[in-house]
Amino acid sequence: MTLRFIARCVRGLEWVLAAEVADLGQIGDPWMAERQMSFCLPQPDGRVLGLRTADDLLLDIGTSTGIGPTRAALPGISRCVDQLDIPGAVAHLRAFRPLPEAPRFDVVASLLGRRNYNRYAVEDAAGNAIVSVFGGRYVSRGTETAGARQAADTDLTFRLFLHGPDMQVAVRIPGRPLHRREWKLATGPGTLHPPVAAALACIATRPQDVVAGDPLCGDGTIPIELALAYPDLRVLAADLDMERLASARANAARAKALVGLARIDAGYPAWRPGSVDLVISNPPWNRSVSAAGILAHTLDPLWDHWPTILSPRGRVCVVADAKLDMVTRLRRRGYEIALAQAIRLAGRVSDILLATPPGAAQADLPASLERWRNHAIEIGVLAPGGF
Repeated sequence: MTLRFIARCVRGLEWVLAAEVADLGQIGDPWMAERQMSFCLPQPDGRVLGLRTADDLLLDIGTSTGIGPTRAALPGISRCVDQLDIPGAVAHLRAFRPLPEAPRFDVVASLLGRRNYNRYAVEDAAGNAIVSVFGGRYVSRGTETAGARQAADTDLTFRLFLHGPDMQVAVRIPGRPLHRREWKLATGPGTLHPPVAAALACIATRPQDVVAGDPLCGDGTIPIELALAYPDLRVLAADLDMERLASARANAARAKALVGLARIDAGYPAWRPGSVDLVISNPPWNRSVSAAGILAHTLDPLWDHWPTILSPRGRVCVVADAKLDMVTRLRRRGYEIALAQAIRLAGRVSDILLATPPGAAQADLPASLERWRNHAIEIGVLAPGGF
């Protein structure tokens, strides 16, 4: 028995996800594409549910071809679904989590290319076909708002990806997308997508690190992901906003993550000189969230005093709106840029930057990440620094 999995991710982070998948060991036929990594395992393996840089995890059921762009293709979509082993796929899913005998399910379709039918027509054609070969109860989304509310209570979600004449059919393995962390209930404006925070941790953290800090932690997403991924790392976090700090405390408690939290104005050096190996943060860029305190008018004090709190091997890893051109800003202050990687999240382009302050040892990517990033560039999934 061989199972094929599809792990979905934020655009620009395919290489980070690929490295995490490779760490599972014994994967077969790995294949990287835009926003996803697919791979095979010889049997169900619960470790796949722990992929922290993945947005979603699906079991690949099969791909059909010959799907045309006109409404005449809709009956063909039903026939293609009829030929797939839907019952077998659901049986494999039961190895990962319990399911009722006759599960309620919904269908989500993604369409690329010009067509004269919409996603809802595809979803209904596939959903009714699944009922005929498998049973269960199909919940139509109908419209984005009302349908999404109905689908929130389903037991299964089938995903359809239509690319030109091809239609790939898959089913979600967990009960909800992996990016929806159970601990992240307290949130505010500009809160960071957890898989991005997990990717920052993979990119920036090194085995010799003792202390890592986020002086602008907001709801605590970055420090919590750090603490969960690296239990031996001492993780410090701070924020000036009492409400966001309370959210961070509540989220950390739910996650059972050991994070030291304090109320600090990040415009001052947050921790003792030379005491931190890594500063990792998503600062308020005065877009969805405005800076406060000393940083209300400019974030320049951050770049000026961060070198003072970093150890000789210290590094800085931040997420920045691409329009801010943080590469130029940091270089003007003597920072060496080890990585500048564009990502697309919620329709906006941001940069992930890994840098070392003046006088610090050069920061390199871990070998596995460097290898997968080079592979992504070689096959055209990424361009150097972008996509």
